[in-house]
Amino acid sequence: MALSTTTVTSASHTATLVYASHTNSAGQPEVSRVYQYYSYKPTVAGAAVFAVLFGLAFISLIVQLVLSCKNRTRAEHQLEIPGFDKENPFQSANGQLADPQPMVFAPATPCTNTRLVTKFFPLLIGVLTECGGYIARIVSNSDLYALGPYVAQTVMLLVAAAFMAATIYMNFGRLLVLMNATSVSFVPIRFSTTIFVTGDVISILLQAVGGSILGASDNHKLGSNIIIAGLVVQVLVFGLFVITEIRFLLLADKVSPLTPRISRQWRILNLNLFWCSILILVRSIVRLVEFIQGYSGYIIKHEWFIYVFDAVPMFLVAVFFIITFPKGNLFKVEFECTSMLRKSNEASA
Repeated sequence: MALSTTTVTSASHTATLVYASHTNSAGQPEVSRVYQYYSYKPTVAGAAVFAVLFGLAFISLIVQLVLSCKNRTRAEHQLEIPGFDKENPFQSANGQLADPQPMVFAPATPCTNTRLVTKFFPLLIGVLTECGGYIARIVSNSDLYALGPYVAQTVMLLVAAAFMAATIYMNFGRLLVLMNATSVSFVPIRFSTTIFVTGDVISILLQAVGGSILGASDNHKLGSNIIIAGLVVQVLVFGLFVITEIRFLLLADKVSPLTPRISRQWRILNLNLFWCSILILVRSIVRLVEFIQGYSGYIIKHEWFIYVFDAVPMFLVAVFFIITFPKGNLFKVEFECTSMLRKSNEASA
């Protein structure tokens, strides 16, 4: 395919049109206009670095999930061994033994390891999608007029955050149930996770459809508007979710009967979810402004925005999950809370 350029000058601006010469299926020469989808040439170095980082993060998360499953299973087996000399998992925050008196609360039905792992599937998909998005940007570097890599990186980098958000929603919903703190939710707990995840799915679909339409030369405006709608849904739903998280942080000690009886691992988990939520929320707001500004806007014309306000925050989300896993994760909180239920039942028997 041979490219040629033509400069068109009007009273208000000057534009450079690019045309591609090629041979059609009938063997006849054709000339068609092509579009340069970037206002810059995507950097290979930056895209390669983040493709590798997200790939390593994916592997690390898999390892953490496997270890968490094994650790929980081992801990549960140890509780069944009479006279086993082990650290008491029912210590309060000050190191004293928890009150042996029976508690009055609505116990949560224990989740199997398999069900807990499924709550992390969206996070894994999101991290892998980020990796794929930056690989697509590497491909775009060699052909700025290729539609496929441009659409691929646009869709992948847009929807990855929504996938990660789904894991945050599901972890938080389970945490509220385990801690018997469902009263902090603005909507009934049996609907809250469904509402948040449904909003997330709608956001993913809108952004994916908009990103696909964006590649059609005659539908740039329509594609951008659909993406904007998806990002608005994501920001609104996430904003409500962050408010709920803050409410839980402030009221947990008052509404949950378990906080003085178990370790602080639940707090580490919730702080991780909170800061990951803030990162995704900031990223989504910047992307929303980007598409509202359009192709003539400042953000979309400067590549550093995609790395500072998308790549870095999304990678930090993965890193926060990885580094907090040993200190406080859903598997550990599940074990503590369900074991406390067993202890309470034994005390009341």
